[in-house]
Amino acid sequence: MVLAALCPLGLPAQGIADIVAALEKTGCYEATARFSVSLPQSDKDVVYEIRLSSAPAEGDPLSPADYVTEWDMDTPSGPVSGFSAYFDGHHYRYRNERLQEYHLEWDSIPFMPRGNSMGVQASAQFTDLYPAYIARELKKMEADPRYAITVKPGARFDGREAVEVATVMRVNDVTAMEKDFIFDAGSLLPLRIDTESNPGQITEQSMLVTYSYPAEMHCPELGEEALTRRYPEVFEKYRENNFRIENLAGTQLPTFSLPTTTGERYTYHRGDKFAAPTVIALLDPAAGFNAEIVENVRGAVDRLPAQADVIWVFNSTNIDAIEAVVPAIRVGEHLLMNGKSLARDCGAASLPVVIMADSGGKVKNVVLGLNKELGNIVLQTMALVD
Repeated sequence: MVLAALCPLGLPAQGIADIVAALEKTGCYEATARFSVSLPQSDKDVVYEIRLSSAPAEGDPLSPADYVTEWDMDTPSGPVSGFSAYFDGHHYRYRNERLQEYHLEWDSIPFMPRGNSMGVQASAQFTDLYPAYIARELKKMEADPRYAITVKPGARFDGREAVEVATVMRVNDVTAMEKDFIFDAGSLLPLRIDTESNPGQITEQSMLVTYSYPAEMHCPELGEEALTRRYPEVFEKYRENNFRIENLAGTQLPTFSLPTTTGERYTYHRGDKFAAPTVIALLDPAAGFNAEIVENVRGAVDRLPAQADVIWVFNSTNIDAIEAVVPAIRVGEHLLMNGKSLARDCGAASLPVVIMADSGGKVKNVVLGLNKELGNIVLQTMALVD
């Protein structure tokens, strides 16, 4: 319920509908925000430094915006950081050395609204600071009889004209929350959000968000490849599932440049051609079943009617351990080491993985782990490619 929308002379009338409409039309968006939480029983605030970046997600029923959110904070044990991202039915969130990921095509349930949750993509930390999500919140408040909303044009913030939206939530005649939004009078982008939960109570909590903006805004680069480039160590060390590698078929192999065990270097650029259809085996020399995998791959290649090459890629730099698995290479084979980056770029959360590609570098099939039918799969796949 909007109690007032007063407008002094000289300023255009602005109500909740105008503010919501402007927030919903936000295009490419970038901001930094300082988020501080104060508790009555503590004399030290919890402070986050946040970087927000989003793009409109027109027609996406799951989210009004695609986004990448990064945050940092200092703790008694040292600085910590994390991020979350959403695009096209894919959601990633990282903190405490754990990368969680959700994919609509795998499991739609986490994305669906349940109770007060709008799904993982909308409940990630600090997602509610984006203009498109503030618009959603204001619309929900306006439709909720527990809220009283007052729009106050003519406010000032940090030397600029602003619009204040003051909201009060009352439950059983007790004030449960007071939340004030301050927007730039021209762009209606958020400048400050001040929240008091359970004011006057022992559980009182104060949260303050202040925004700052660059001179120009750009849309973030989104997609799993972009995220992997942005956070290579996170995807290499903390990924928990094989979503990407299982969906590698039909895509081009990523660029890689890795040392051989003899001190040379093998380099492949995305889109390059191989000399022949190629099998790439990603292996860990410390894992079991390596001998069976080598035997199955070589046996399949030997039975092919035409030449196929094999690239053995180990995630280790221990030459003795690698050569214990592949003591000698054959014609058309390459033995590479230090391949963690390639495993990461392919999305392999665990090894072994066998990738089959045509001579154009396009992935035709992928086998995870030791499969009893590995030899037959390699034979059947590679016999049909050129």
